[in-house]
Amino acid sequence: MRIINKSAQGTFTTAELIIITVPVLMASLLHALNMSTAYVALPNMQGNLSASPDQIGWIITTFVVASAVGTVLTGWMANRIGRRQLFLASIVGFTVTSLLCGTATGFNELVIMRALQGFVSAPLLPISQAIMLDTYPRRRHGFAMSIWSMGMILGPVIGPTVGALLTEWYDWRYLFFLNVPMGLLAFVGVLLTLPDADRERQNLDWIGVISLIIGVVCIQLMLDRGERQDWFESPEIVLEAILAVLAFYIFVVHCLTYDKPYVNLAIFRDRNFVVGSCLIFVFGIAVFSSLFILPLFLQNVQDYPVLAAGWIVSVRGIGTMIAMMMSGFLADRVPPKFLILLGLVCVGVASFYMTDWTAEVSPFDIIWVTLVSGFGMGVMWVTLTTVTFSTLMPDLRTEGAALFALIRAIGASCGTSVIVAILVRSSQVNYVELRDYIHPFSEALRLSRSSAFWGLDSVAGLETLRKLVVAQAETIAYLNAFTFLVAVAVAGVPFVFLLKKVRS
Repeated sequence: MRIINKSAQGTFTTAELIIITVPVLMASLLHALNMSTAYVALPNMQGNLSASPDQIGWIITTFVVASAVGTVLTGWMANRIGRRQLFLASIVGFTVTSLLCGTATGFNELVIMRALQGFVSAPLLPISQAIMLDTYPRRRHGFAMSIWSMGMILGPVIGPTVGALLTEWYDWRYLFFLNVPMGLLAFVGVLLTLPDADRERQNLDWIGVISLIIGVVCIQLMLDRGERQDWFESPEIVLEAILAVLAFYIFVVHCLTYDKPYVNLAIFRDRNFVVGSCLIFVFGIAVFSSLFILPLFLQNVQDYPVLAAGWIVSVRGIGTMIAMMMSGFLADRVPPKFLILLGLVCVGVASFYMTDWTAEVSPFDIIWVTLVSGFGMGVMWVTLTTVTFSTLMPDLRTEGAALFALIRAIGASCGTSVIVAILVRSSQVNYVELRDYIHPFSEALRLSRSSAFWGLDSVAGLETLRKLVVAQAETIAYLNAFTFLVAVAVAGVPFVFLLKKVRS
């Protein structure tokens, strides 16, 4: 028996708002925690599953891409079976697939289970966001988005530490086993509290959906496998690129000419939603790619143990939490577009300072840069989710939230794939260029105090030199990846000034 027997669009008391909000936040925390715990354990997974550097990113990108595909169908499924029922089914699916991920016996099996997990859990974020927007009155949407974002923020705060502890003391598989009891608690909470939402049966625009899914999957396959297949020298990559362009072309033309397309074109009449969607794409690349790359840098370049890397990565979440606590104070005194600009600047400046890191960068430098980046992430996320939906019609919110989550997921997956490609290619190119400086006539090598260890006349000396060159090549590759993140942040700045002023 449910505690609250009202429509989802009804007027709720303060007690009822709390009762509805808590389990919804628990469900959104599942998704965020799963992502953040996996990032810090990637090097351990790579060694345990014998994955190559360009393959290990698939554990993240397959989850994100499958989430994007599932997000495409979220609005339709919510109307067909009901938002409450879909939310509950998504929690169950996420819990079951977490158990399957934890029991995977090989890399390929884990990637498949991660894809399945991403697909079934896709409705969690857009539906939880739509529930919060429907439950709270319009004048309190800023507060509602701040509270909803706590589920997104607690993941980066506690996720890396929890992931590092479980990986260090037990095994990376326990990262997925942790989701099982949390999923059960979230399911019971939502089952007892969440009201039913209005729904209407509608036919799905299969041409639009299939073309969009094909486009997203092909562009992701091209980015994920491009480096391994030598990009456009490979017939596979050329075919994937052609299919992606053709699928997106069909999708756009179909949406413009069909009476009831998958994406309601009325959404794009709202300027804040369009601009917000562009900015969330930038956010997905800049923020999620940096979450992916930082643990790898700490463990692969600086040889941090997984627990120390987890603590340092958690600092990002602390910065985000500070931004969350200040969001109410700042929102009353600073226009939203300037808060979003502040977030972009913080993320961009943090990435810029990362481009000057070396293999000997101090923990203090890493911590303060990570803190600033996390603060920028929090300021931008809360304000952007509020402004994007501030002028959108209520009947378009569920569809808009699904599209918003889809665009963020595409940005995160594409950004991660590009980062992996930069790391792999730059490491190879830099190794070849640095290797050319190692020869018997090198004055710097001859005069080095460590020449006794770097001798070219012994196997041990050559091996020591090889390891040094590899380490320096990898370090430069990471700096190139940080430079890419700076460029992404700068590219997002002009969009901020296109936002309309929000009327309260």
